[in-house]
Amino acid sequence: MKNSVVLLVFTLIANFLSAQSADEIINKYFENTGGRDAWSKITSMKSTAKIKAQGMEFPTVMLFKPMRTKIALTFQGLTIVQPAFDGTIGWQTNFMTMKAEKMETEDSEILKQEYADFPDPFLHYKEKGYTVMMEGSETVEGTDCHKLKLTKKPIMIDGKEEENATVYFFDKENFVPIMTRSIVKKGQGKGLNSESVFSDYQEVNGVMLPFTLNQKFDGQLQASVAIEKIELNVDIDEKEFAFPEEK
Repeated sequence: MKNSVVLLVFTLIANFLSAQSADEIINKYFENTGGRDAWSKITSMKSTAKIKAQGMEFPTVMLFKPMRTKIALTFQGLTIVQPAFDGTIGWQTNFMTMKAEKMETEDSEILKQEYADFPDPFLHYKEKGYTVMMEGSETVEGTDCHKLKLTKKPIMIDGKEEENATVYFFDKENFVPIMTRSIVKKGQGKGLNSESVFSDYQEVNGVMLPFTLNQKFDGQLQASVAIEKIELNVDIDEKEFAFPEEK
């Protein structure tokens, strides 16, 4: 019994120290990228980009607001939405029919959790019930990084509750995220490591944001995003996110 109590005390101390160190890194991250106040004032984001995948290039427009998103690619004059979320319903373009299709309720709930964090998941993370733990260090893309595991509220996958966690890799020199890593929970890539690699940070309205993103699965490059322009706090009509009902 005594050993169990001692183990519990050491575990609590370790968790406390880890949380302290994690918060120090998060604080430096916000300090180095414009400050919490500037981040808190972001109400919307519009990014114009080009996505390269499978040897092709797609002009893309990405729209974000709290609980809203729409990523629209252009291919041979056609608009392909992958995905969109209006706050309740997730939807996307079916590649076979080229028509908009609503997602399953479970998938919509996953998007709801993801886009509730706009503009940044570390803003007010404790108030949201999230936890952050230090997981040591790792070299990513030639850069020595701190590893922080952000755990959100569990998500439902095929009717079962599963952990919803992402590991963030913060550059030890500049304290900006170099990469995130999470496990794909559903679909064709289920079980693979999904890695988003960020670079080319630039200032936009006083906030530092990455303009290049490489998406990898188990270390294999799948797509590259080159952002040409980012606009913050622009007026975005709610109709942009709504499911296009057939007339």
